[in-house]
Amino acid sequence: MERPVRKFYDDQLKTLEGMHAKLGFGTAAMLERAYQALKTNNHVEAQSVIDSDIEINHLEKEIERYVMRIIARQQPIGTDLRMILSVFASSSDLERVADHATSIAKGILQIDNLAPFDPIMDDLFAVGELAKNMLGQAIDAFSQHNVERAKEIADIDDEVDSAFRELVDQALVIMEKQPETVKTGSAIIAILHDIERIADYATNLCERVIYTEDANIVNLND
Repeated sequence: MERPVRKFYDDQLKTLEGMHAKLGFGTAAMLERAYQALKTNNHVEAQSVIDSDIEINHLEKEIERYVMRIIARQQPIGTDLRMILSVFASSSDLERVADHATSIAKGILQIDNLAPFDPIMDDLFAVGELAKNMLGQAIDAFSQHNVERAKEIADIDDEVDSAFRELVDQALVIMEKQPETVKTGSAIIAILHDIERIADYATNLCERVIYTEDANIVNLND
């Protein structure tokens, strides 16, 4: 009887990892759509991103319920337990990334005219891509249980933080010189903050990889 019971348990773990991957890829796709809406100042697509957040919320809740079911029925220990707890925690992080994608989309709806900010938009898109790539790579590292890759990805966060500070300063200079741009500039600064936080959540995923594999609780944001 032990082998069928273990197989059922292993299947549950695989299902959980599959649900987590689905959440990750859905969140990354949502973020990509938000970026594309920003690049084209497309308010219709921005609203579509906002509307899709409910799907991510639903999947995150499904994962939460599934985690509770596995823990209650299987009483996992060791690496299995750490993996389950990491999925639980990182699913919450991914849901927050989706919230930031939604926030970016809401910011787009506040933008009247991007032209005054043309000097910084290419750099904004570049740091946005950097944060998005961090997220995608962190999801892959999580799925592959790759500790070394997770550490490499987390190192990129410093680059995002530096670019965030520089771009906020540049946006403030434009707003100071052209007061009529304050509404759009405020939306851009909020979007930059969303991008910076997305990179932080990608780093959190990297921390979960290390915890799962090595049983070490680390803070890679320092």
